Amino acid sequence: MRNTLFILLLIFQLPFEGQSQTVIKMKREGGVSIIPCKVNGLNLNFIFDTGASDVSISLMEASFMLKNGYLEKSDIIGTSNYIDATGKLSEGVNIILKEIEIAGLKLFNVKASIITNIKAPLLLGQSAISKLGKIEIDLKLNTITILNGKGAYDY
Repeated sequence: MRNTLFILLLIFQLPFEGQSQTVIKMKREGGVSIIPCKVNGLNLNFIFDTGASDVSISLMEASFMLKNGYLEKSDIIGTSNYIDATGKLSEGVNIILKEIEIAGLKLFNVKASIITNIKAPLLLGQSAISKLGKIEIDLKLNTITILNGKGAYDY
């Protein structure tokens, strides 16, 4: 009887082994969700934007990153045109971010764009979000759950 109970407990435990998740509580600001990240070691706050194709940074942040060693000229890979939420066409410089860290999870070689508008917001787009794997978004609680994550993070 004792062995049977032990085997049943073991069987029910196995499907849950190795499964972990990270819950990130984002900050609400001006109707958008803000998520803190480290980009090549630099702390930046991004708008979590599932509608953006790439990670996007402004010319101002890119200039700071280049001047302070967070970006290198060799990270620049070309240019592209982007249409923003208002329908305006903008040219962007394509770069590769060596590392983006979100709540302890590290993403490597993420495509991003530098928007030539100095006031362009920082957007965490699909080029990073898709590398997180399976996620759940709870807009009521303003959380993202990364299903293969490693704990909790509160902005």
